[in-house]
Amino acid sequence: RTRRAQRGTTLLEGLVAFLVLSLGMLSVVRVQTQMRLNTDVARQRSEAVRIAQEDIERLRAFSVIAVRTGATAFASVASATRQVNSDTGQPSNTSYSLTREITAGDTSLSKNARISVAWDDRTGARQQVALSTLIAGHDPAYAGALQLHAKAPPLRAVHARSAWIPLQAKDLGQGHSAFKPIASGTEVLVYDNTSGNVTARCSGVDATLSNANLSAAALGTCEALQAYSLSGVVRFSGATPPEPAAANDVPLELSIAITTSDAATPPVCRSEARKSVRYTLGGATRTEAVPIGALPATLGLGSWVETGERFVAYHCVVVPAVPGGAWSGRAGVAPTGWTLGAGAGDYRVCRFSADVDGSGAIDNNLEHPDSYSALRSSLTQQNFLVIKGTQSCPTAPAGTAGTSPLFADLSTAPHQP
Repeated sequence: RTRRAQRGTTLLEGLVAFLVLSLGMLSVVRVQTQMRLNTDVARQRSEAVRIAQEDIERLRAFSVIAVRTGATAFASVASATRQVNSDTGQPSNTSYSLTREITAGDTSLSKNARISVAWDDRTGARQQVALSTLIAGHDPAYAGALQLHAKAPPLRAVHARSAWIPLQAKDLGQGHSAFKPIASGTEVLVYDNTSGNVTARCSGVDATLSNANLSAAALGTCEALQAYSLSGVVRFSGATPPEPAAANDVPLELSIAITTSDAATPPVCRSEARKSVRYTLGGATRTEAVPIGALPATLGLGSWVETGERFVAYHCVVVPAVPGGAWSGRAGVAPTGWTLGAGAGDYRVCRFSADVDGSGAIDNNLEHPDSYSALRSSLTQQNFLVIKGTQSCPTAPAGTAGTSPLFADLSTAPHQP
């Protein structure tokens, strides 16, 4: 009787278990489908953000403010709608609709932009990503100002100091260097290592001291200054035509004169005839400029080799009428025992000058103009070339005395008379 009552129970249990298993399988399939949908939406959303960001960057990539033919202008930034196809290689090849809404900003130099990117997912549901930003209408010409710092120190050159300081100057430490414009003189100029400006002029220095042996204790009596230096060389060429790359003739006696009405005191210039010599010291070969009458013993050497280079080096100090202010004026060669003119026995002064900035004119103080204008720093390499009075100042030398091209522009311009 008990067996007859339990007949069919196993079948019912099996049907219930199959039902439970079926429901579980349906849930797993639904979870897998939802995961695939979420994965697709996430990938599509990332692509939509990229498309919106790309459009924003395109809006900011204007090159001018006003509308101009052939240029992208800030004034042309406007609302628009366009279709964009995905380029990520998605199997669904999703098509996106981009809508750009442009409204006026708080000022006339700004615009508000809202970029919406919409698409349909695999279920047909509409999805959307929106980015908002501000487009500033600043002229791209001012973008270079981002690389500047209002209080950035001047560029430093050799020995980690200003390029306006003579190479032979002795670093005294604490941000200053000392230099004797005349090797056997008793005057020393003190430079600020950062700006290259002259901060003091010292007198009573031991005439036998070289630049390499200068020290703070040996400077003697010093006068504090806020001044600028102007330095360079004067070379001589008696060749016909003159060759500025090989202007190594024995220099004539001269001085440098500066004419200006912006100086607190008359500018002071020192000049000295020099020659270049080459020698070996400590296993290293060195080239140095020494007074033209100097002997090897001057440097404590047994011998040296003269390179044949001869010139007059000059250094001027200009104290502006207003401390830290600018000065304008002209520097020129003042002959001693010879004359300037166009005759056979006269000489002509040219200045080494080139259009460095490509403006079409020598209008920059760094280019060695005929006259300096509003100069607020020291300058070096303001060089001159003295030639025969019957010759013309060379404008575009082809190269050195040989055939090798020069890596510097040695063009000159007439300066005196």
